[in-house]
Amino acid sequence: MPEVRSESSAMKHRIALAAIVGLIGACTLAPVQASKRPAARVAATMSADEALVAAREAFVRNDLPRFAAAAAQADGHPLAEYLGFWRLHLQLQAPLAEATPGASDAAIRRFIDRHAGTLVADLMRRDWLLDLGRRGQWSEFDREYAKWVLRDDDEVHCLASLGHLQRGEPAPDARELVFSVRRLGDGCGALFDAMATSGALQPADLRARLRVAIETNGAETIRRTAAASGLASAAVETALSKPSRALAQAPDSEIALIALSRLARNDPAAAAQKLQAGVAALRGEDLDFAWSQVAAAGMRRLAPESLDWTRLALNAPATDETWAWLARAALRAQDWSTLRAVVGRMSEAGRRDPAWIYWTARAMREAGESAGAEALLRTLAGNFGFYGQLAAEDLGRLTTTPPRAAAPTEAELAEPARNAGFARALEFYRLGLRFEGNREWNFQLRGMNDRQLLAAAAWACQREVLDRCVNTADRTAAEHDFRLRFVSPFLDELEPVAAERGLDPAWIYGLIRQESRFVMDARSWAGAQGLMQIMPATARWIARKLGERDFRVQQLHDLSTNLRFGTFYLRSVLDDLEGSPVLASAAYNAGPGRPRNWRSTLPHPVEGAIFAEIIPFNETRDYVKKVLSNAVFYAALFSGEPQSLKARLGRITPQPASPSELP
Repeated sequence: MPEVRSESSAMKHRIALAAIVGLIGACTLAPVQASKRPAARVAATMSADEALVAAREAFVRNDLPRFAAAAAQADGHPLAEYLGFWRLHLQLQAPLAEATPGASDAAIRRFIDRHAGTLVADLMRRDWLLDLGRRGQWSEFDREYAKWVLRDDDEVHCLASLGHLQRGEPAPDARELVFSVRRLGDGCGALFDAMATSGALQPADLRARLRVAIETNGAETIRRTAAASGLASAAVETALSKPSRALAQAPDSEIALIALSRLARNDPAAAAQKLQAGVAALRGEDLDFAWSQVAAAGMRRLAPESLDWTRLALNAPATDETWAWLARAALRAQDWSTLRAVVGRMSEAGRRDPAWIYWTARAMREAGESAGAEALLRTLAGNFGFYGQLAAEDLGRLTTTPPRAAAPTEAELAEPARNAGFARALEFYRLGLRFEGNREWNFQLRGMNDRQLLAAAAWACQREVLDRCVNTADRTAAEHDFRLRFVSPFLDELEPVAAERGLDPAWIYGLIRQESRFVMDARSWAGAQGLMQIMPATARWIARKLGERDFRVQQLHDLSTNLRFGTFYLRSVLDDLEGSPVLASAAYNAGPGRPRNWRSTLPHPVEGAIFAEIIPFNETRDYVKKVLSNAVFYAALFSGEPQSLKARLGRITPQPASPSELP
C-alpha cells in the first residue's frame, strides 16, 4: 500500500503544478467577460489525468476558455463524460446578454440520452431544469422533472410549483416549500413572489413566513418577506443593523420582532430587558414569539435565565428551529414538566426526533408514568444511534453488536466490480477528487438491498476505500456486519500508541471514524489534516512538546505521525478536563476552552447525556454523541462483551470557568 500512496502523491503533485500553471496564465488575462477572454494557456505537457483535473478546476471557476484548453488534452480519459457535462453546464452559465436562450437544449438532450441512467446525466438534467424553469419552458420542464432522480435541489422543486401556478394549475407543495427553505434563492424566491402577488399568500401567511426567517436569522429572506408585507426597507435595515435604535423609534410589530431577534442574537439579556420594560407594539402571540427568540438566543449562549424566558414563550407561534433550543433549556435544568410542554409544541416530525422521544420518555418516567415511558423507549431501542443505545440501556440492555451477516459470496462481490459508477468513483478517488467520487459512489447505492450493500461495502474495504466501506455498510436495514460499519485498520500501529498514552483504542477509533472516516489525506474546511484531523497550529504545539524540531505540517498525512500527535493531544485534553470523555471529545472538536465555559454554566451536576445534548454548537453536539456511540460499539467488537454508554458518559459537575493552557 505505501507504493500506491507514493504514486498517488506524485501524481497529485504533478496535477497541482499543472493547476498552478493554469492559474498563473489566468492572472495575466484582462478583466473581461469569461466568453470574451482569449484562449487560456495551459501546460503543453499535461497528462490526461492532469488535464482532467485542470478542466474540473476551470469548471468550478466558471472559466469556459481555460476549460476548453484543458479538456482538449483530456480526451479519452475514463471520466470523459464529465467533460461533456462540465462543458454544457458552463454554456448554460453564460451571461444572459451573450447567450441565446435554448441554444444548448438539443446538445443537452443528446447528452442525457447518451448517458441515460448515470449520475452525470441526472446532474445535467438538474442543471437543465433550472435553465428551463427560468425560461418558462414548462412543457419540457415537466417531462424532465418527472425523470429527475436525485430530487436534491429545492430550487428545482420551487420552479416546478411556479410552473403550475403560472399555468393556473394546483401547486400543493408550494406553501410548504416557501416555508421550509432557509434561503429564498432564485427559484424559491420567484415562487414566493408569485404567491405573494397572486394572493396565494395572505397577510397572515406573510407574517408567518417573516417569523420563520427571523428564527433562522436569514437577513436576505427577512428583507424579501418584509418587502412583500409592505414594510419600509429603511426601517427593516435599521432593525437588522441597529436593533436598539429601531426599538427606540416605537416601531410596528413586524419591525419590533426583527429588531428584538437581532438584539437577542448578540445580547439576550438586553433583549429580555427591553421586553420586560415593554415594547408597545408587541402583544399576544407577537410577545410570546419575541420571548421565544430571546430564550433560544439565551440557550445558544447557555445563559442561566434561558429557562425563565422559555416559560414565557410556551404559546409562541414558533417552529422546531426554536423549540429544540427551548427543550434544551428545560433539559439542562431537568425541568421535566416544561420539557414535555415544549416538546408538545413541536411538529410531528420534531417530536419523532430520537432526542425528544428519549427525553420525553425520561420525563414521563420522572412523573411516574413508567408504562408509557417504556413504550416510548422500546420504539428507540432497536436504533443503533446514541439515543437508541441509551434507550436500550434504560430498558436493561447494554450495547452489543447484532449477529454478523454471512460474508458476501463471490457472485455478490462480482456485482460492484462490474458497476461502471463504482469504477468512476475509484477514478475520482485516484485523482484526489473525493466530493465527485463520493457522489458517484452514493448514486450507485440507490435501491440496493442489504446483501448488495454488504457486498459493495466489502468490495470497498478490499480496495481500502474505507470511508465508502463504512458508509455503505451503515445503510443496511436487517442484515448487518459491524466489522464493516466499524472498521479497525492499522490496529497494530494504533494499539502501542494508545497504550503509551493510556487511552482506550475503542475511543480513538470512535473519534477517527467521525473525524476522517479513515481517509488518510482528509482535510477539513478549517484546515485540519489527516486521520485524526489535527490543525497545523496544534500540530506545531504538539511537535514542540514532543521535542520534534524537524516537524513539517505535511507529516500529518503520515500514519505514524498523525496517530502519535492525535493521541498526544487527546490525552492532553482528557487530563485537562478531569478525565471526562464527554468533555475531552468536545474539546477535541471545539477547543479546550469551550467545554470549560459550557460546564461552568450548569446549575447542578448532570448526566453526561444531558451535557452532550445541550452543547450549543450543532456540529460539536453531533460530534460528541457520535464519537462516544462509536466508541461503545468498538469496545463491544474488541471485547465481545456488552458495553455501557452511560458509564462512558458519566456525570458532569459544574466548575468555575478557567482558561486552558492547551491550544
